[in-house]
Amino acid sequence: MRANLLRGLALALTLASPLAAAAPAHYIVFELDAQDRAQPVFYRQVELDVSQPRAGSLDGASGDASRIGWQPLHQGVRGPLQHIDVARSLHVEFSGEAHDDAQAGALQRHDVADPHRAFVLRLPLERADSVEIVGPRERQQFDLAALAAMAGSLPLAAMPLAQAPASERAAAQSQAANSANRLDILLLGDGYTSAEQATFTTNANTLRSAMFDISPYKDYASFVNWQPGFIASAQSGADHPPYQAGCTTSSCCADTAAQTDPRAGTFVNTALDATFCVSQIHRTLYANSSKVLAAAAGFPDWDKILVSVNDPVYGGAGGSFGVLSAHAQAPRIVTHEFGHSFTGLADEYTTPYPGFPACSDTTASPNCEANVTNQTNAAQVKWRDWFSSGIAIPTPAGTPGLGLFQGARYLTSGMYRPTDTQCLMRALGTTFCDVCKQEYVRKLYRGGFGAPAGGIDLIEPGSEHPSAAAAVAYAQGSSRAFSAQLLRPSIGAIGIQWYLDGNPVANATSESYVFQQAAATPATRTLELRVTDLTALVKPSMAGSLLVHSRSWTINVGNDRLFADGFQ
Repeated sequence: MRANLLRGLALALTLASPLAAAAPAHYIVFELDAQDRAQPVFYRQVELDVSQPRAGSLDGASGDASRIGWQPLHQGVRGPLQHIDVARSLHVEFSGEAHDDAQAGALQRHDVADPHRAFVLRLPLERADSVEIVGPRERQQFDLAALAAMAGSLPLAAMPLAQAPASERAAAQSQAANSANRLDILLLGDGYTSAEQATFTTNANTLRSAMFDISPYKDYASFVNWQPGFIASAQSGADHPPYQAGCTTSSCCADTAAQTDPRAGTFVNTALDATFCVSQIHRTLYANSSKVLAAAAGFPDWDKILVSVNDPVYGGAGGSFGVLSAHAQAPRIVTHEFGHSFTGLADEYTTPYPGFPACSDTTASPNCEANVTNQTNAAQVKWRDWFSSGIAIPTPAGTPGLGLFQGARYLTSGMYRPTDTQCLMRALGTTFCDVCKQEYVRKLYRGGFGAPAGGIDLIEPGSEHPSAAAAVAYAQGSSRAFSAQLLRPSIGAIGIQWYLDGNPVANATSESYVFQQAAATPATRTLELRVTDLTALVKPSMAGSLLVHSRSWTINVGNDRLFADGFQ
């Protein structure tokens, strides 16, 4: 009987693991008014794969954002104060004046005001019964039970939720099980009618193929859940306000570029309100932020959101999420845009952008992004370990290899980049440089993009058998198997090594290890599984401990054979 109880305990520990668990949670979308007051516009109870309270991951990529504090409360006890930056502006990057493939390499940037500023909070029911929003001017408190009761009367109560296209539903179910240890990218569609679901699937697959066909995205495709979310619109496409000089409303467009818009004057009814000429720049295509975040409740574990608009005219923007039209350049744009919104990379081109917040790696100013610097001392440049052998620092234009090339971050001088021309953060139609690739990998492991908060783990959390959360009872002379599920990059290798009391065990280099000890002593042992990403995309000197993940078990050795019966 005791053996059966122990087997039952082991099974219970496995079933209770985070790998298999989902928790009911509040999903609330708030809009910010002109005074940065938060107004709830959507509420839904959802199932979250991650049990920690968290906010929507919003990209204040322009540096112009409202910092909003939020604090969950449970039974009168306040949780930690956290912050989220809600972007005030959208950033738009155009390639050439004609916006055609012939000029795809030349980029220029504009920032415009976001007419809809919104964010989402996801709060597990068991961890929060109210939440406080701490804005720059006042503190607001919302009772979550009251919000749930009034959900049907909120402005976006009737908002349809995104669903997996029929061809993707099986994949969506399997992804949900490992969301807590993946980067979850949700691709929503706007301007696709119910009869155009296949078109959305085709466009989604095109974007995915383009993104995961280049390094480093393809090297770590296994770390990413790519989820298309379909929402049927009443009509196809997006709004195209017609040109009108001096226009200041959303019904027309003051940008002279609108004069060549083949769909000028077209207004359609779509689920997410996608429109061109946001803030009077014709190529700025964006959607209603509140509606996007509400529709995303269909896949509540998302970390990043992209929106594909069923319209062939060149356009898009980045802000709280990325928006792209169905133009031929969209696949190129999404790879560059994700370099901003996820990896946190800077633009490396020199087209002027007056007023952009400064950075410095030599003073007390905010440090520069990973791929740009104003540091010219070769011994202190942050990517010095990537310098090509014998290269001059600073590096003359036209020199092959990795060095320190002048011109980046919208400046022609005083700011430097790692390569001369070969980087996607400088021009479309090329690849990422080694410094940018490295930063993507480090960000995956460092976290800070949503969930998992501490970064992706090469050892699947909750897969450890037996559980490492408590000491393991072991009967001397028996055999006891230890194991865990491992996450491997799509390209590259991992190193696996088991350690006993700090010493590597010979030939113990697989996902499982069988522990045996004939003697009664030592009575306490420490068993460790250590997994290392052996990637060449990250310099060891710049990896820190990010590439090494481990689990440890404490083993208590006893002489009761009944222990062995339960754990063979």
